Amino acid sequence: MAGSQLRNARRWQAEGRQPLLTCALGFALALGLRSLLGPVLHESMSMLFFAVNCIFISYLFGFFHSMALLGISLPAALFFFRKPFYSFDALTQRDVATILVYTGIITFTSLIIEWLQRERYAAVLQQRVSETRYQLLIESDQDRHAAHASAPADCGCGVRLKLVGNA
Repeated sequence: MAGSQLRNARRWQAEGRQPLLTCALGFALALGLRSLLGPVLHESMSMLFFAVNCIFISYLFGFFHSMALLGISLPAALFFFRKPFYSFDALTQRDVATILVYTGIITFTSLIIEWLQRERYAAVLQQRVSETRYQLLIESDQDRHAAHASAPADCGCGVRLKLVGNA
């Protein structure tokens, strides 16, 4: 089974509203924490808390949730935490560098996390299949022993003997 591909290994992440609510909560926490530390950090590390949030969301819910969060976090960081504050002016070279660096780091990290999560999920599925097969083998062996024990034995001399007890 080592060479088999499990098609549903990409379904390791949770579905429903929980990922969206967690993304929104994480974004709000990153925005609030960065705003709280704004007087200390000024313009530096405008994307740091958002990047950590994107990577955490990637670990919990997968690559696509992380990329969607990155798409929201980049404009928010540029709007709230880069001069001139609370406006979208022309992008400077520094802004473009910040966008490229954080996008590259978050994308690369999220891809690695997604790959590792899929491999872990596939290993768990394969373990479950192996355990099920083992249980079926044990049950089959027990049934075979029970059928063999209840059948009369032939001693080879034409006399059929019935075994009593466990053989």
